[in-house]
Amino acid sequence: MDNDKTNTKPSEMNPEDLPDVRAFHDEFTRGFLQSTEETRPGYYPFLSGTGAYKMDFPAGGIVGEKGYGRIKKKKEGYLVGIENENGTGSSITINYDSFKIKDHVESYLDNLKDRLGKEVEFKKLEIEDDQQSLYYAYFERNGFYTYAGYLQNEKNHGGIQAVYQIDCGGRQEEVCKENKKAVKDRIIEWMKSIQFINGDEEVSG
Repeated sequence: MDNDKTNTKPSEMNPEDLPDVRAFHDEFTRGFLQSTEETRPGYYPFLSGTGAYKMDFPAGGIVGEKGYGRIKKKKEGYLVGIENENGTGSSITINYDSFKIKDHVESYLDNLKDRLGKEVEFKKLEIEDDQQSLYYAYFERNGFYTYAGYLQNEKNHGGIQAVYQIDCGGRQEEVCKENKKAVKDRIIEWMKSIQFINGDEEVSG
């Protein structure tokens, strides 16, 4: 019985049997979540609508249905709105493009800088997976802390822009300052959870 429950996708389960967290309360978001088992505390397994990548998804997050766009398995873009336990609000913007190739990473980083409207310096982070690379930059502007990442598939074509923003304006400023280091570490860990799915890997569903 428990095994059946584990193998059943959340979108096919009785809502009363789902974890009592925001991500599972939203029907559209539920369609991307692959299990009710946490990947790590506060995160659940998420599979892209393209089937091209997976990642840890925050329990307090919701994928905006109206802003979600996908062109078959080629491109995908969406916004995730997050309510954090400490009272701050966050958002994640994801843009996947299957045509990105590793030889043009520098131009993709320039494109992301233009999108951010900020001349930032991207640093290549060390990750265990040699089949992909991760570039990261951070800046503060107008009360927002912005963590920008670009992931490139090194085995096949495909790249992902991942921009994580936290609203630290007004009364939230002190909360953000107190937790700055821990939040940065958590967001980098989340970026590292994004994994491309190459042809030799099995994915449920």
